Amino acid sequence: METRVHVRIDRNSDLTLREVLKKIQEIQAENPELDVFFDGDQYAICSRPRKTPEKA
Repeated sequence: METRVHVRIDRNSDLTLREVLKKIQEIQAENPELDVFFDGDQYAICSRPRKTPEKA
């Protein structure tokens, strides 16, 4: 599955958790087909395509 980085966050940044969550919500609202999340390894807000349910 392909992961896309939207925003890299500097580890010394003064961003609050509230600001990071707000940015995640903004990206999610603009891209409802994506699953947006914070990647702690990359220290970035990332996304990937949502999984579609399998049809029987």
